[in-house]
Amino acid sequence: MEIINKIFKKKSKKTEEKELDEMWKTKVKQRDGYICQICKKKLTPKQARAHHILPRQLKKLRWDINNGITLCDYHHRRGIYSPHQNVIWFFGWMNLHKKEQLKYCINKLEEVGKKYEL
Repeated sequence: MEIINKIFKKKSKKTEEKELDEMWKTKVKQRDGYICQICKKKLTPKQARAHHILPRQLKKLRWDINNGITLCDYHHRRGIYSPHQNVIWFFGWMNLHKKEQLKYCINKLEEVGKKYEL
């Protein structure tokens, strides 16, 4: 009976979100060929970092692969030219190198925002 309960046990929302997060990360990294989009360094699947362009707290964009970009660890978190250290530089870089992807994200952000206008 215990085995049957494990098979049919409903996953918690948190577990489902973690699984969707992992699938999103994998799809973003696969799309970008496991290459840091800033420095063009070829990365292993474990080295590659999938970064949300707009915050993952925006539920409508959280698992949208167009709201993701593959970065090396340096360009993801540690370097002065990383979205976590210098968001203004990052959006300027996106505007120069990934204009269509940035435009897509901004359009989606505007769609989400319109729902909350009074």
